[in-house]
Amino acid sequence: MIQLDKRLARMAELMTPGGVGIDVGADHGYLSVSLVASGRAKRMLATDIRPGPLSSAERCIRENGLEDQIGTMLTDGLTGVPLEGATDILIGGMGGLLIASILEARLAELKGFNLVLQPMTQAGPLRQWLCENGFAIVCERCAVAAGKAYSIINARYDGVKRKCTPLFALVGKAADDDSEDAAVYLQKLLAREQKMLDGLMSAVHPDEDKIAESRQLVEQLRALTEQRAEG
Repeated sequence: MIQLDKRLARMAELMTPGGVGIDVGADHGYLSVSLVASGRAKRMLATDIRPGPLSSAERCIRENGLEDQIGTMLTDGLTGVPLEGATDILIGGMGGLLIASILEARLAELKGFNLVLQPMTQAGPLRQWLCENGFAIVCERCAVAAGKAYSIINARYDGVKRKCTPLFALVGKAADDDSEDAAVYLQKLLAREQKMLDGLMSAVHPDEDKIAESRQLVEQLRALTEQRAEG
């Protein structure tokens, strides 16, 4: 059985039980293989834009005897990927803006899909895109892996376009995750935002409006982390 790191394990947990998934940017194929081998997924399609990683995924699939349940496809994002019959789209290991652009290209076809999205960076812009394009963020699950903290976003299309505040873009629903990994994720966000505020305040010509916005965000985030600690 493939042993997933915590980042991929959290993605696997958000897969529809017994569903059919499309693993975009499958890399070595570990997520697809683990999902099918464990019975969490009935079938998977593993895609990647690079021939090398896709070959590694195909080798992993063969070694685990899952060729009948996991297909592969060399493509850019969801370009040319057949969506009919699938229940889940899982995209991880890339920036949030790139994930958003992949979804944007097939936006009209995403109704009914369970989206499991793991941005390595730019989680805020991805949350904002989801809100503005009619996707509800159902939940988020945080993971600390290799010294870095991530949040995995679970979203579904419901057609409701939502206002995305600066705090929600920054945190999303990660604050609802009561795990220790979520506490680490939030603390890292707070440290990053405090560093940005310090930089704005030390500028030769400080922008008071930006400083005020940044300070408010830091205060909101600090209050959120303190509330979690007390609760």
